[in-house]
Amino acid sequence: MIFAITLLVFFGFYSLYGTSKRVELSRSQINLWLHEHPKFSKVTGIVLLLLALIFSAMIYGMGAGIFTALVLLMTIASLVILVFPIFIKRETNAR
Repeated sequence: MIFAITLLVFFGFYSLYGTSKRVELSRSQINLWLHEHPKFSKVTGIVLLLLALIFSAMIYGMGAGIFTALVLLMTIASLVILVFPIFIKRETNAR
């Protein structure tokens, strides 16, 4: 179940990350769609993050569940912010 919670956190954060105007994203279909539909993407991201928080609290209890969800969010957010610009540089160098 922790894998499902981790996926919910990843997709929730990435949908919020994709709506940012500061971030230069690759030209993949999902990134273009997220950027063209910001309201739906933000609502979807928040709902996915809340679902991950609720599932985590149901499985691990209230205190440990909230702590686990926050640690997962910080870890996934750090990885996305650090790793995805590397993929963009690879795409521009490959062209």
